[in-house]
Amino acid sequence: MRPFHLGVTTSHSFLDPSMHGLNSLREIIGHWISGLDITRLGSLAACVGAAPAAWRLLKTAWREVYGWVSHFFISYVIIPGRDPLNRHVTNWVLTNVVQFRSVRSFTARTHIQPGAIADRAALLKKTRRDIQYLPHFETVWFWYESNLFVVRRSLDSFNASMVDSTYDGIGGEELTIGCLGRSTEPIKRLIQNCQEYADRQAQYYVIIYARDRYGMSWQPKSRKPIRRLETVHFDDALKRELLTDIRKYLDPNTKKLYQSRSMPYRRGYLFYGPPGTGKSSLSTALAGEFGLDLYEVKIPSVATDQDLEQMFNEVPPQCIVLLEDVDAIWVKRELANREPHNETVSNCTLSGLLNVLDGVGSPEGRIVIMTTNKPNRLDSALVRPGRVDMKVMLGNISKGSAEQMFLRMFMSDTDTLPLLPSQKDNDKLGDDRMPQVDHELLRRLASEFATHIPEDTFTPSQLQGFFQLHLDNPMEAASNISAWVERELSAGSSDDDIEIVGNGKA
Repeated sequence: MRPFHLGVTTSHSFLDPSMHGLNSLREIIGHWISGLDITRLGSLAACVGAAPAAWRLLKTAWREVYGWVSHFFISYVIIPGRDPLNRHVTNWVLTNVVQFRSVRSFTARTHIQPGAIADRAALLKKTRRDIQYLPHFETVWFWYESNLFVVRRSLDSFNASMVDSTYDGIGGEELTIGCLGRSTEPIKRLIQNCQEYADRQAQYYVIIYARDRYGMSWQPKSRKPIRRLETVHFDDALKRELLTDIRKYLDPNTKKLYQSRSMPYRRGYLFYGPPGTGKSSLSTALAGEFGLDLYEVKIPSVATDQDLEQMFNEVPPQCIVLLEDVDAIWVKRELANREPHNETVSNCTLSGLLNVLDGVGSPEGRIVIMTTNKPNRLDSALVRPGRVDMKVMLGNISKGSAEQMFLRMFMSDTDTLPLLPSQKDNDKLGDDRMPQVDHELLRRLASEFATHIPEDTFTPSQLQGFFQLHLDNPMEAASNISAWVERELSAGSSDDDIEIVGNGKA
């Protein structure tokens, strides 16, 4: 008698579809192997095994041929990493060559959009930032002006750049530019074109440079859109005088006159006034007006006189050097023996600052702008002519400037700004179209707005803070200004009465 379990096993095999598929696969493989020529199979295995060795041989041969060709038929120019020219060339290659190819290698970085418009509540939230992917390349070949070029980036310097938190994926690695031929003139023309391209791109922006986190070199800190001078509100006559003076200084004929008379080609300005009156903003606007880069030096952050001297020695001639908070040096002679309280004091000395401004080895050709909130502290030796050639007082806002600021805030939006809902209700019923603010009405609102602003009381930044609350409606701004002024005046008069809450200890 047949055992019962054999029948069950046979029955399950018969009903299991996976077993049928496996048996079918075995039959197919067996049929294919039986018809396969073992000699051909061995030849195929031998070819597969020899492929890596052949590939290594081809790579070695290519390196030898390429080294021979590059030595005799290719000219090179090397641009060090972190040099400003390096960034210009890299940006040109990324824009005009790499982006038109199928790129499979990218540099990812957190994208922060400068000047992005967002509602105030969103700015206070912790939101996930966008990711920006920049095309990355190591070696790229391209034709340009009937010449074959190759641009290579050093991997070693690239890895070093990635460690730096300020690295943005553009520039920073040593570049080697090669051109097929015995002459380097095509490479020089290419570099010149890269510079011209960078100049065209930068005409709408101001590049602000600052020292890196190690204090070793100047690095681009930010790129800001050019700010118009009319957005900085102070005396119009003084503004025109300042522009005329800088324009005359930058005239090439002025430089020739200075040199022919053996005079140092320098110009210095002092911007002073209360905090929030636009001293730094005016410096940025002037850099944009005259197409100059801005080199920012925060005096309280400079460690020693030697560091300050090194900073000035590395500043290029055609630029603006912004020395902020020069009163931190505590240069007033009669206060030298007084112990300062609650003040930020720089480690730099007066003699160190004077030396970089007009010492024997101080560079020429740059514009130096010093800012301070406390001009009475500055030593007379610092502000004498030759070191400070013009003083600009930036004070509180006037009625006329307040009116100009109102028009600037809303004039460009006169075709889209709605009136108050209460005024919309006065229109004929059934009209869903929102009424618009025209230029004439806006000027009346600006004039009414200015009547509520007391002379020489509020700083431009205070008034700008008010406008931020009403950017979408000029009617609300004009109607709410009087209440805001009353609150600000009462808050200012009661500052001395603020209750100081202690830590609970007697």
